[in-house]
Amino acid sequence: MAQKGKEIVEASGMPPVGAKVAKYRSFEGLRERFRIGEEYDIVLMREDELYLTTRPGCFVLSLDLLEAGLRLPAPEIAKELLRSWKVAPIQLTPNSWRTIFVFCFICKKRKIEATAEIFRNHFSLACSPQSGMGIVYVKHRTNRVRINFSPRLSNNKGWTGRLFFVGRRKGANILEWDFPVRVVEPLRKADMAPFLTQRAAADSQSLNTVGVNHAEGYLSEYKLVNSETE
Repeated sequence: MAQKGKEIVEASGMPPVGAKVAKYRSFEGLRERFRIGEEYDIVLMREDELYLTTRPGCFVLSLDLLEAGLRLPAPEIAKELLRSWKVAPIQLTPNSWRTIFVFCFICKKRKIEATAEIFRNHFSLACSPQSGMGIVYVKHRTNRVRINFSPRLSNNKGWTGRLFFVGRRKGANILEWDFPVRVVEPLRKADMAPFLTQRAAADSQSLNTVGVNHAEGYLSEYKLVNSETE
């Protein structure tokens, strides 16, 4: 996936030739730590590039989102939510991603299929203008499942600064990204709860009384379960 100026390099490789002036973000061991398959290219970003930066065939990720539990390939519920909300992965705050994954783990423990529709019946999308253009977060709907994290897990401590691009390696068996990859300003309208089938409505209602504080414990279990099944 070479481009002009050799701007695309592996995170574990050397800086691009001729890039002595431009400083690049580099995260040593990123591929190994988060088990990023060889079918994905890890593409370094310059320090002056932001989450709004675009590059053909790539999308922006943050190290903070990987630490929150996001993995490649993204789980189907995550892709469905991104398509429903028409936002790119980088637009969702880390705590929003944590909420999605804890919700998945809660559903698994209760033997309920975690779907985007059921999640959206419990959480709505809201804009976070103080975090930057296009940044959004999920918030609880009234009288639905409650998932709360410790105060130490903040959404607003530089998480849009530890960035890199993800691309498809040439010849890899990956189709076009099946979720939005370009940062756009979401429509400022109420995120209405979706229509649910009778079965999904019953499953959703069974979650209404669930309340989890210090949910990072659940998140640790979610990561453990998923790492064992990879």
